[in-house]
Amino acid sequence: MDVYLTLPVGRRSRRSGATSRTQKELDAAVTRFLEETARADVPNATSTLALDFGTAATNLSAAIMDVIEVNATHAHDLAMEIQQIRSRATYAAFGLDALATVIAVTGAVMLRRVIRDHAELVERHRELEGERAFELEQFAGRVAHDILSPLGAVSFALQLASQQEIDTCKRAQIVERGTAALNRVKRLVDGLLDFARAGATPDPDARADIRATLMDVASELQPLADERSIELAIKEDGVCFARCNAGVLTSLVANLARNAIKYIGDRPVRHIEIRAEHCAELVHVEVEDTGPGLAPDVEPHIFQPYARSHSATEPGIGLGLATVKRLAEAHGGRVGVRSVPGAGCVFWFELPTAPAASARELLPAMA
Repeated sequence: MDVYLTLPVGRRSRRSGATSRTQKELDAAVTRFLEETARADVPNATSTLALDFGTAATNLSAAIMDVIEVNATHAHDLAMEIQQIRSRATYAAFGLDALATVIAVTGAVMLRRVIRDHAELVERHRELEGERAFELEQFAGRVAHDILSPLGAVSFALQLASQQEIDTCKRAQIVERGTAALNRVKRLVDGLLDFARAGATPDPDARADIRATLMDVASELQPLADERSIELAIKEDGVCFARCNAGVLTSLVANLARNAIKYIGDRPVRHIEIRAEHCAELVHVEVEDTGPGLAPDVEPHIFQPYARSHSATEPGIGLGLATVKRLAEAHGGRVGVRSVPGAGCVFWFELPTAPAASARELLPAMA
């Protein structure tokens, strides 16, 4: 008779020993009973059947019941362990589902953000293209504005030179003045176009002589100032160079000075002073006039393109001061104005200084 056990290893060895022992006792009782029966030893056979066989059968039954009970207990433990494993697996599945949901939502949010950023980038690109087109339109207007003003001096000089009653000496002076105005036009065009071709990025090696530029602008504007009975003065504190080309510096100074002449009005004191001061890092240029000053509604917007006072009577399209602001800031400088209504204005700009020309650079010019 064989009994199969499913006990844990430790308990299986103990229960297996007890069951084997009772099984052997039962087998021995059966063997004796059969031998005694074969010898016809009825008394001993009856005693063996009643005592040994009954006792061994009872012990074996008890051992088997013990094994069954232990197996049942072990099966219950296994069932509880399986239930715990199933619960953990269910929680893990829920956790994985939640994690997958979070990943999916995060991916959707990131995808939406990427799409939104791309749309914003496309929109910003479109706006930049519009701004670039508007800037090009403004730049064209500024170039035309800066060129037309000295061309007016050329036209005036040609008209004077064509008059028969002017003597040769006077005509030569007029022609010289017209030629100087044409040279200023060339410098303006060269400087502004160089600026435009550089993508509004100034040449880091550019250098313009402050004193020479102020004298040149004063020479250009002196006839216009004399025509309007305006005293035009220049004040500067020595040799200094600004970090820009000569055309740009001429445009800056000429726009401020021409604007002061244009809007000085009918003031009893008619004086305009162009002055320059410099330190180690900055050149500060001011144009002060004795005009009527700025109206409160105009001053905050005076450097914006096409900004003009409602009461302005002088012709113009409002690009001169915008040109000053645009060029100065593009060269690392800044602009500003101090105005006292009824007492005049001081328009100013600042530019980084540039080193003076070296002796080697001056040799070709001296030659």
